[in-house]
Amino acid sequence: MKIKIAWFGKHFGEEPIISGVNGSGTIFFSGCNLHCQFCQNWQISQDWIGNDYTIDELADIMLSLQKENVHNINLVTPTIWIDQIKQVIIIAKSKGLIIPIVYNTNAYDNLNKLKELNGLIDIYLPDFKYSDNLIAEKYSKVKNYKEIAISCILEMIKQQPSNIIEDSIMKKGIIIRHLILPNNIENTKNCINIINSFSNSIILSLMTQYNPLYKATNFPEINRSLNISEYNDIMNYLSNFNFEEIFYQPFEENAKDIFNPNFLKQNPFI
Repeated sequence: MKIKIAWFGKHFGEEPIISGVNGSGTIFFSGCNLHCQFCQNWQISQDWIGNDYTIDELADIMLSLQKENVHNINLVTPTIWIDQIKQVIIIAKSKGLIIPIVYNTNAYDNLNKLKELNGLIDIYLPDFKYSDNLIAEKYSKVKNYKEIAISCILEMIKQQPSNIIEDSIMKKGIIIRHLILPNNIENTKNCINIINSFSNSIILSLMTQYNPLYKATNFPEINRSLNISEYNDIMNYLSNFNFEEIFYQPFEENAKDIFNPNFLKQNPFI
């Protein structure tokens, strides 16, 4: 049984409590169950760039990353490989893997399979993208995103109800991400409302680095980066809420030059 992986190594681009000073031991999987028309990782999510590895090989990769003193094992877009990943984690733990496992997902997961991960995942890092199913179908080509994502995130919270942070590094818990799309500010505000309703101890990560990639040119309304007016609108809106913590990026005119990995390179992030 093989798993397709696009890249693995130390990654410093996650939230500070995930990346820390030593980096996150990140594994980017090929393929995705969403088809986001603006995906910054489209080379691997849609074009399936990557190489095949066995379950045992992936377990050994996790252990090798642990030896590099990374803070965690970060599984990026793991949803379509969830059956194999469950086996990999069990094998890796039996061989001595002790650092936290991060499940970094679009939240459009299979709820029953997610329940099977209970006890294996330390940190959930879901992205709650859409509060409107019509927008989800338009931009990501999936149905019932809102309901499926909500049910899955609630299961993640059930499995990891408390955020445990030691020496500025997350050991257990959940961070919910949301990417702000231009000309879709009401979607973001509604997403923030929904995320806030989940729990009193939610950590929110608000991503402002959107830039039009992949097929975004087919949608004029999202064929640009955020503007300062949209950014300030959302920052002001956040003042209405009391999240446990909020991560966000400062407004960056040239975000496209910073958050655009190239998976054709040996290291996509440099």
